[in-house]
Amino acid sequence: MFRFMCLLLLCVSAEAQSESVSLRQSCLNSLGVYKSYFKQEALDEICVQVEKKEGCASVSGAPIFHLDRKSKLEQPKKILVMSLIHGDETPAGSLGRFWMERLMKVDARNTWRIIPVVNPDGVKNKTRTNQKGVDLNRNFPTVDWTADAVKMWEKKEQKAVRKFPGFAPGGEPEVQCIIQHLEEFKPDFVVSIHTPLNVLDFDGPKLKKAPSYFYLPWKSLGNFPGSLGRYLWVERNTPVLTTELKSTLPADAVAFEQLQDLIGTLVKADLK
Repeated sequence: MFRFMCLLLLCVSAEAQSESVSLRQSCLNSLGVYKSYFKQEALDEICVQVEKKEGCASVSGAPIFHLDRKSKLEQPKKILVMSLIHGDETPAGSLGRFWMERLMKVDARNTWRIIPVVNPDGVKNKTRTNQKGVDLNRNFPTVDWTADAVKMWEKKEQKAVRKFPGFAPGGEPEVQCIIQHLEEFKPDFVVSIHTPLNVLDFDGPKLKKAPSYFYLPWKSLGNFPGSLGRYLWVERNTPVLTTELKSTLPADAVAFEQLQDLIGTLVKADLK
């Protein structure tokens, strides 16, 4: 019996090690295609430490992994970042990668969780939507989804294929993964990285004065049935900053560094 248990434990350990190696390789393959402002060693360092929650996989089974970086300060705020919820918004992947790599080199004031590739099937297919043709940022189960999401798609969006909200609220596995993160991590602030509208769109309490940021202007774009902004801010009182990057990346990392620091400062305020 003892020998059997030992063999079983060895098998479990070998399987866990194999999964870890596979996840590391998936991270390297997924993020290696995006521009970095660091040397290759920085990507190696984060890919050794990425994790995947059970059930966090795309329609096709691709892993949706994340990186946690905990603050050493007492009672830090928690920031959740996600990029590439739309698979064809390529520059978003570079910012997600950069923030992960930078967090390995600084003492963060806040605790960060970054999910750099929310929609791996869309990235592979070079589409905004997931493998089933659903716009994930129209699929969050807001209270008005059933009544309004498809209607809005039909009337306002003229049934645009790129913006199809799905077949059921929260029905897509990628959205279910994000919701799982939200419920477990309980972020104080969420950042969603997009392109190419060239604005900072804030769903949150009215700011007396928006923090100065040279690279992108502040502009409210509103929210809608099934959107992350409505699901989190309107219904759950969690602020969301949608970062709409330009279609081209900056020549150096200054803009991305300042944005991360700006978010760190902004979240220190009591925004709820």
